[in-house]
Amino acid sequence: MVQKVSKKVKLFDSERFERALSLAKNHDACCISALDILVPMNPDEDTVIALLVKDLFLREILTEKEIEESFGKVVLDLILAVTKIETLSYKENDRTSRLEILRKMFLTMAKDIRVVLMSLACRLHKLKDFHGVSDHVAFAKETLDLYAPIADRLGIYNVKTSLEDLSFKYTNPVEYKNVSGKLKELKKSCEISIAWIKNRLTDFFANRGVIADVSGRIKGVYSIYKKLKKKGLNSPEDLYDIFAIRVVLPEKKDLLGNFQVEHLYSVLGLVHSEWRPVTRRFKDYIAVPKANGYKSLHTVVLGLAPKDMDQPVEIQIRDEKMHMDSEFGIASHWVYKQNGNSSVEALKAYSDWVKGIADIREGLNDLDVFKDKIFVLTPRGEVRDLIAGSTPIDFAYSVHTDIGNRCIMSKVDAKIVPLDYELKNGEVVEIITRSDATPKLQWLSVVKSGFARNRIKAYFSSLNRDNNIKLGRDILNTYLERIGKPFLDQNYSILKRYLGKNLNLVQRETILEEIGKGGRPAHEIVKKIYPYEEAVVHSVVMPAKVIKKPKKGGLEQSVVIEKQVLIGGEEGLPIKFAACCEPKFGDNILGYVTRGNCVTVHKMDCKMIGALNYDRFVAAHFKNISDEGPKYIVGIKVVVMSRIGLMNELTAEMAKLNMTIKDIQLKELGDAGLHEDYFLLEMDNLDKFDIIIDRLENINGVMKVSRAKKENEKYVASAHGRRKTSSGIKKKA
Repeated sequence: MVQKVSKKVKLFDSERFERALSLAKNHDACCISALDILVPMNPDEDTVIALLVKDLFLREILTEKEIEESFGKVVLDLILAVTKIETLSYKENDRTSRLEILRKMFLTMAKDIRVVLMSLACRLHKLKDFHGVSDHVAFAKETLDLYAPIADRLGIYNVKTSLEDLSFKYTNPVEYKNVSGKLKELKKSCEISIAWIKNRLTDFFANRGVIADVSGRIKGVYSIYKKLKKKGLNSPEDLYDIFAIRVVLPEKKDLLGNFQVEHLYSVLGLVHSEWRPVTRRFKDYIAVPKANGYKSLHTVVLGLAPKDMDQPVEIQIRDEKMHMDSEFGIASHWVYKQNGNSSVEALKAYSDWVKGIADIREGLNDLDVFKDKIFVLTPRGEVRDLIAGSTPIDFAYSVHTDIGNRCIMSKVDAKIVPLDYELKNGEVVEIITRSDATPKLQWLSVVKSGFARNRIKAYFSSLNRDNNIKLGRDILNTYLERIGKPFLDQNYSILKRYLGKNLNLVQRETILEEIGKGGRPAHEIVKKIYPYEEAVVHSVVMPAKVIKKPKKGGLEQSVVIEKQVLIGGEEGLPIKFAACCEPKFGDNILGYVTRGNCVTVHKMDCKMIGALNYDRFVAAHFKNISDEGPKYIVGIKVVVMSRIGLMNELTAEMAKLNMTIKDIQLKELGDAGLHEDYFLLEMDNLDKFDIIIDRLENINGVMKVSRAKKENEKYVASAHGRRKTSSGIKKKA
């Protein structure tokens, strides 16, 4: 056993392995025979030892402390992770429980693939003798629903086929007996055909100086069953592809060590020149690999089989590396961190694996397992799972609150990116900090995770009331300056009638305090006082509305129209139309969540909106109306210290937000290198006004960004003339 394992296991320590094997044998551990499944995958030593002593841990023969002291923390962590997966509650036909298990398995895969491969080996071993399993059918059903698809997506063909066939035997014994029985009858003739074809191809290649290993295999029972169901056939005799011929060629590399594939296509050409190919059956998985990384050339030819069994023959052509990958999938690479290794090569390999999770997780019975998750890595190779759309700020707070509070810059894959950059799967993220740095309130509109948002709020809440009021006042003044409005006066007068209320001085200070400690976004308050449609918009270009009137169909029109309303993109929610403004089909509308958890629908221009609680508004629109909204023309002024490449950086940020630059004017200010750059931008959402200003202010060389005042917008008059605003009032450029 020791000699057999040592040939396959990486960094093998025979003394350590023998101690684990001896313990397993002395206590009749059932996982010893599971080594035969795991060892061909070339595992590392920790995984092998974890497999041997896992059963002893479950039977409470060894404690966590004893395992850690004898074999190390890595072995203990592997055992605990596998045990956690195996104890997850699965309910047949329960989409929720299946989704949750798949989520946890993929999260585990991203962090350490060894755990899932151990789980697959243990699962297959249990299927063979059902040791410790009370309900065989339920266990087999769970395997077929969860573990076989995972093995398939990881590309571990041998394990996947065995899991499917053994599970199928118990989940559908009648069909299994039917298909396996007919396959047994065909097996002898198939083996004769395979042997005949193998000899013929071997001679064919030898005569042409081609070194190739030719073999054949009969496909699995469950695979044949699925083919029969898909094609509506009754017997394996009706299928021509119940077996496949493999042609495995030596690997070839160029002088730089890159793998070459030209010889595979040459062999394909030789085969097609001798036997007629079925064109529509050719598949090039080298040019376009499967999601699990599988590469091979598949073709089907006529005339190769024995004359008395003349049928199409499937041939798979690949090199030795591709063949190893096809048998063991990701296990043939064993991507895992070892001894804290974070070299550039190791980190790149691990990053590529994590990026591949996005592809591997697809195709599992149309369940989007992680539609709301991404995986990124620290420079040390540690995996962090974040909400989709997360930024480097979210990542920083996921590492440690102090890292988040003190971050000033981020790098992704060694390139500097803005702090509001949207992270993607597999990227390596590095945070640069400064000891005297503090969080920015603008981050609250950037971060995606509740944890990061709460940490930022907690920081500002820790400041005292006077400081918060002062900070809130300064922040609000910044946003007022952006849109060309005067600063707050001593009594904060513009807040007196906020949301239609009559606020005293203490209440106004409370609003500023909330802004100062991050409880309220300053730009949202400014928009309530000075609606951006009037304060920043130069003109509005309205699209042609496409409205499909709902049919009455015998129902009251109000009932039909209610069904056309989408609240936050969802339909079927309880709604009612506001009596104050009586919205009609086709109006621009807004939802307001009442205390009874019903949504009242108002017109966008309803006079009551200003008196309602802003936090309870939700997006709403009619679903049969064209989704294209108005385009807002906004002028901005950027004061810059001129330098090479600055204009490219400014316009690149605008392009990232899908803004169209309608016009530009550059104005030099004296001899000090200062310029005023005026941009006329077209944007589809006024929320982007503050976003673009935040981004431009972060660019090196930008001194100040604000709305361009009307006297600065004359330069666009000739280009745009008069535009019709959303209120119907004509506005001169």
